[in-house]
Amino acid sequence: MLKEIDAKTDIKQSIDRLVLNASLAANRLEVMDQDQIDEAVTAMAHAAHAARGMLAAMAVEETGRGNYRDKVAKNDFAAKNVYNYIKDDKTVGIINDDPVSGITKVAEPVGIIAGVTPVTNPTSTVIFNAMLALKTRNPIIFGFHPFAQKCCVETGRIIRDAAVAAGAPKDWIQWIKEPSLEATNTLMNHKGVATIIATGGAGMVKTAYSTGKPALGVGPGNVPCFIEKTANVKQAVSDVITSKAFDNGMICASESNLIVDDSIYDQVKTELSQNGVYFVGEDHFKALESTVMNLKKQAVNPKVAGQTPWQIAQWAGFEVPTDTKVLAVEIPDIGGDQVFSREKLSPVLAVVHAKDTQTGFNLMKRSLSLGGLGHTATLHTTDEKVMNQFALEMTACRALINVPSSQGAIGFKYDNVAPSLTLGCGTWGHNSISHNLEDWDLLNIKTVAKRLNKIR
Repeated sequence: MLKEIDAKTDIKQSIDRLVLNASLAANRLEVMDQDQIDEAVTAMAHAAHAARGMLAAMAVEETGRGNYRDKVAKNDFAAKNVYNYIKDDKTVGIINDDPVSGITKVAEPVGIIAGVTPVTNPTSTVIFNAMLALKTRNPIIFGFHPFAQKCCVETGRIIRDAAVAAGAPKDWIQWIKEPSLEATNTLMNHKGVATIIATGGAGMVKTAYSTGKPALGVGPGNVPCFIEKTANVKQAVSDVITSKAFDNGMICASESNLIVDDSIYDQVKTELSQNGVYFVGEDHFKALESTVMNLKKQAVNPKVAGQTPWQIAQWAGFEVPTDTKVLAVEIPDIGGDQVFSREKLSPVLAVVHAKDTQTGFNLMKRSLSLGGLGHTATLHTTDEKVMNQFALEMTACRALINVPSSQGAIGFKYDNVAPSLTLGCGTWGHNSISHNLEDWDLLNIKTVAKRLNKIR
């Protein structure tokens, strides 16, 4: 009992020290001007970009999830694409002054941020969260996922040192040295922490919101994708594979349930099969289901997250070609006893027929209601009316059209969505934001209003 009390005291004291250090860093950040902040952000971005390959290799080795190539791409995205998107943003002092309206906008930091990061996108999330924090003059303290502690610490060290050399205070970024659920909870609940960025599982996000602080979290994804009858089949299939195979299916915005119009179903299946998608037959269906899904919890089995199709098939007791990109299972419906229609966080794709467009949309909405409300839905079509109907009917904050879902949702390469690794799901997903997290979300904006001579 005494040891337990001592351990709790040690955790509290260590968090107190981190918060004290961050508060001192906040004082220094508050007096830095826009040019000084931008110089530090540029330095950390360049350092992260230079280390993107090494950090990707560390993440794959430590977590045993995903693959090197795509981890490099995610680090590149966070260090380059996000940086280019925010580098010219005004985030210090007067950011807008309109003499006509008499309204002036002044940006102030929100305060100390607690950042909770996932095992699925460890190093890239650290780069992203830290960049937004520094750009907005907020110190950040991380609670890394225990299974990704080493690679995240190295990421933090690299970007910290680069920013400090460029003028940032030494404790603008810190992290819990001995990760634990209790330490992370203590950090999130500390009175000195102003807000929380929670990127991870539903449980951790819920805990972040329960602290009573303003929290920026993401909901789980169970993304439906509908290939409608007028779609360019070759392009749609290519997009689905590009997205679903990316980092072995770990992006929460990757397609989980593929819905295909009956009139083109055979064509789509053939195209999938010819491009690295292995359709699992009835003889192995149950074995794969019990391997991928926890049937009791009706949720994905954590051990398959981010594994290769070949490895997952091996665990299920059957062989597939080593170059298989995605495992596909055909199911008759979404919901009910179809456990495969829930989020899978792996290169496993459920495929289902739709007799017409409205049936397809109904199946999409059912998929979203199974743990994906507010997240993302994707449509492939060439019919403008169908596009408009899709936009109006989906309870998804990202309604993507004719793009790979993973890349489209985070704003990488295929569209003009704000580049981000934290995807808000609105009130549908019990989130405080319904857009991709941006630097503006980490600012207090003061409105200065001057008297006008108004005609009555």
